[in-house]
Amino acid sequence: MKILSKILILFLAVFLYSSCQKEVVKKVDFSNYNDDDPQTNTELDAWLKTTFLDEYNIDVVYRYNRYYHDAERNVTPIYVDKVKPAMTAVLESYILPYRKVAGETFIKRYVPKEWVLFGSPSLATDGTGVAGTAAAGRRVTLYSLNTQSPNFGVLVIHHEFTHILNQLVAIPTDFESISKADYNADWAKIPADTAKKYGFVTSYAMGKYTEDYAEVAAHLLVKGQAWYDNYASGSSTLGKTKLKQKEANVVNYFTTGLKVDFRALQKEVQEYMKRTAPTDNSLSIRPYVSSLYKTVTMNLSNAYYTKYGTSSAFSSAYSALRTGLAASNRTLNSISVRFDSSTQATIRVNYTSASGTFDADFTFSYTYDKSTGDLKLTKADQAGTTGNYQNANNIAGAFNSSLLTYFSNKVFTASWLNANVDPVDYNNLGAFYEKDNATNYWYGTLGQTL
Repeated sequence: MKILSKILILFLAVFLYSSCQKEVVKKVDFSNYNDDDPQTNTELDAWLKTTFLDEYNIDVVYRYNRYYHDAERNVTPIYVDKVKPAMTAVLESYILPYRKVAGETFIKRYVPKEWVLFGSPSLATDGTGVAGTAAAGRRVTLYSLNTQSPNFGVLVIHHEFTHILNQLVAIPTDFESISKADYNADWAKIPADTAKKYGFVTSYAMGKYTEDYAEVAAHLLVKGQAWYDNYASGSSTLGKTKLKQKEANVVNYFTTGLKVDFRALQKEVQEYMKRTAPTDNSLSIRPYVSSLYKTVTMNLSNAYYTKYGTSSAFSSAYSALRTGLAASNRTLNSISVRFDSSTQATIRVNYTSASGTFDADFTFSYTYDKSTGDLKLTKADQAGTTGNYQNANNIAGAFNSSLLTYFSNKVFTASWLNANVDPVDYNNLGAFYEKDNATNYWYGTLGQTL
């Protein structure tokens, strides 16, 4: 028995020796086999360290590590040349706006300390993909960065940071009640139009109220107020009410719960988006003139004309009308351009006389190109003879020699006001610059109802 044991031990030792001999490799350079060779002294690593680690204590993980995604999912690494554009978008569309508006202490305290980047989506077995995740108030993971532009991730970034903030300062309890009966875990099967009808920004927002909250905040910041209002206007009556209630809740949460001026933050993010995505027409005022924005009202006594100025040509025409009305003991209050239909507009003059305050309506036809923003107003036959149209007859002389002369034979291009406006005015002032003569322009308060 002892002899047999010795033979077995000897045989096993020989076997193990020969097996080990076959596996011995004296020199191994894993960089030849692994594209994610963990070097830490590349130019990219130096930039990440200086920009994020040293300044914000943020660690950026871009080399593949299975620990950072769900084990049951296959996710590919991000291409190295996509890392800097992605993190530049994080810096300029998110960190710097928050730092400017909320302050250095706020952003350094609340910014997630770990950002993980992947190249592909994180796909579930049902075919739905995850664009990003936030965990424990500390980590944000971004996916799909190999195939998407850097600005693709901006919406995800703000969505995920809203989750981070919600983990630190709880969502107001009354938010969930707005759409409580409509949340559906099977959101992936709900069409976008149905989600809109029920007052959700996206189908994904219908999954649960926390996702709804993050979607509302992110879309208001990244898509902008005009986009959000236009989206809400295309919903059902109840859906629009819910969308506006959710907006008010989010704005109040930032203002009172976080002490962050949401409108100032919205302006900073929008400025970034307009700089980096100049061809995205949805960021412009152009698609919304005459459809969402139905009126533009001007009163040169308003304080914002002192703040932002106006063109001398329009100021002269306005003053001429005011003088003409004063000659018949009437006081000019305001004028407004009203888009009554897709082809007919009204220029309304509001004035006060000894008998009271009146509107005088002058009928125009117009053409408007939503892609270029080009607007041309042409005087047309009056749409009526009584009421506001009779009032127009009473002041026709003053109007014709001032505003009619100003608007005739000119093409104006719609724009947001090209000035560094305060956040309170940022989404409320629409401007129209004369084509090929930008020194001549008119602008006023936008209205969404006639």
